[in-house]
Amino acid sequence: MATRKEEAESITEIDKDNLDKECVNLPSDYRRFAFLSAESKRDVQEAKAYADVVSARLGLQIRKNPAKYDIEKLTESIVSATILVQEEQVEATKALIKVQHRYEMTQAVVWAMEHKKRALTLLVELHGLGYFSDVKMSSKGKEAVEEMTKKQVRTRRRLEKE
Repeated sequence: MATRKEEAESITEIDKDNLDKECVNLPSDYRRFAFLSAESKRDVQEAKAYADVVSARLGLQIRKNPAKYDIEKLTESIVSATILVQEEQVEATKALIKVQHRYEMTQAVVWAMEHKKRALTLLVELHGLGYFSDVKMSSKGKEAVEEMTKKQVRTRRRLEKE
């Protein structure tokens, strides 16, 4: 089973030989990752709110009983520093960082798909201009190649007879 990272990498690649399929699949792929990004953003907001609640609760506890935290003189900077080193705050901060990373990764895929959309547009235009088509020879070019081939055959036959 592919990881989300592997899926994101493969979904943003372009198969220039199947531009029609790429164009058809782009909207649903984009929608899926846009929804994942929105869910991740909500997770970030919830984790931030939780970290703020933990910080506020710890601040109240520290102010109520500074001796429990080995604080002799209670100042706002001491309270803030003490909050930061409490295990519950450390865990809330780690969780916030984790969901922020997930959000940024899904947002990166959404941005990559915007670039894919633009690249597909350019590739379709190039395809329409015949950029990917085989080289077609003019009738004069064909005649020139036939004449060169005849000369080569005649030269070989002459050399073989000698």
